[in-house]
Parts: sequence; C-alpha cells; structure tokens
Amino acid sequence: MSEFLSGEDIRDAVSLERSNIYWSEWPGPQAIADAVREWGIAVFPGFLSGETLDVLNSEFDQIIDLHRDGNGPFSSDNYDNIVNVRLQRESIPQGAIPVTAALFAHADLKAVSDAYFHGEPYTLNREIFVSNLEETRTEQTKPPFADHFDKLNLFKFFFYLSDTDETNGAMRAAPGSNQVIRAHRLKAVEEIRVKSVDNIVHGDVPSLPITGPAGTLFIFDTDVCHGAGKVSAGKSRRTMRGHCTGTETLQNYLAA
Repeated sequence: MSEFLSGEDIRDAVSLERSNIYWSEWPGPQAIADAVREWGIAVFPGFLSGETLDVLNSEFDQIIDLHRDGNGPFSSDNYDNIVNVRLQRESIPQGAIPVTAALFAHADLKAVSDAYFHGEPYTLNREIFVSNLEETRTEQTKPPFADHFDKLNLFKFFFYLSDTDETNGAMRAAPGSNQVIRAHRLKAVEEIRVKSVDNIVHGDVPSLPITGPAGTLFIFDTDVCHGAGKVSAGKSRRTMRGHCTGTETLQNYLAA
C-alpha cells in the first residue's frame, strides 16, 4: 500500500455539497450517527444560544486565564498560535465550570454516541479541549493545521463559541473522505505501528470550510480529512470540543 494519502486519492469520494452535512434541525440520534458514518461530519448552526452560550464563554475565559497565569489545574498543549487546555471530564472538580461539565455529559450527546458506537464500549467525551486559536503567523505544515486524519480514531463534538468563518480559522473538512481514509488507516496499522502512520493528506485536498455563528456544533469522525483554517490579523477562534473513544481502539493505541 501507499505510505501516504494525497488529495487525488480521496477526490472521487468527496462531495462539496453543503446540504449533505448542514442541518437546520436536530433529527434524532440515529439519523445523526448515520449521516456521520456516510459523510464523516454533521453540522448544526446555532445549536447553543442565549445564557448557555454566555456562560460557556465566561468559563472559557476562566480556563484560558488560569492557563496564562500558570495556575490552571489542567494540562495544556501549545502550538505556534493555539492553546489547547486539556481536561479529563471525569476529573473536573465538583462545581467547577458547571455548564461546560454538564454540556459534555448531556443526554443528547450520549444518545448520538450510543447510536454511533452501536454497542461497542466507549467513553463519552473522555477529554475536553478548550482552545484559543489566534493569528496565523508562520507556515503551518503539521496537524492540527495541515489536512489530516487522526491516528487514534475519535468521535468528536466540536463547538464554536465565537462566530467563525474563513477569516478566523474555520475548520476545513472533506465530506465523504472518511470512507477512503478509514480503509487506508486500518490497513496501515496492520503493517506499521499506529503512531508511525503518516496521517497528513498531501497535496491539493478538496474541502469545505465549516462556518457558523457562535453556538454552532459539528459532530465528526476523525477519519474524515480535516484541518484548522488560517486566522487573519486581529482575529481569533474560540472552541470547545469533546473526544469520544472506543474502549478497544484506545487500548490498542496505547499499547502500540
């Protein structure tokens, strides 16, 4: 097999028709799971609003400010222009960031995950990432910015807390590429250690910017080709996301 994938390898599987992945209503967990299995992603603009969104943004600021002061109880990952504060959901102190904690334990998210994993043991939003993405200052050639798939297959709930478009880092996705990429990834991990897999999709990749107002939720399987967009000067992107993992998938990854 080829050691890597290119945009040409996935092109025939990709559809750039936004109506395939954007939903104006919540159709129920099975319909959402089926859509993500088919296209790799489902988008719900304005899923959160009002006081809930306001409080989430306040808790976002609280978490990021603690990180910047060096007093945060959570670990973090730093890239050139992004800070990811990493929370273990089950370890969030009682009463701390209550709206964030409740959101990622929400029954609607669990119902979708139950339908997606279809009886396979999994952890619901085991990790939560609170991420502040700022101006793109250098060429970015590695994940999470380069077009890629995740080496550890994940099912993610991704929330925009700020209005997000192509000027402030909207995620790009190639709907339908998950079918080709899943087959490639599974074949690759049979032949080489999973952590050694080249997970960048090289060359010209057909993709859509995932845009939406603050409160937009998108749900995706990380076998879909995706990558963070560039952020213009003076702008930023505020997000929270939860990672669901099949128990066997996680165990195999940690053992590799």
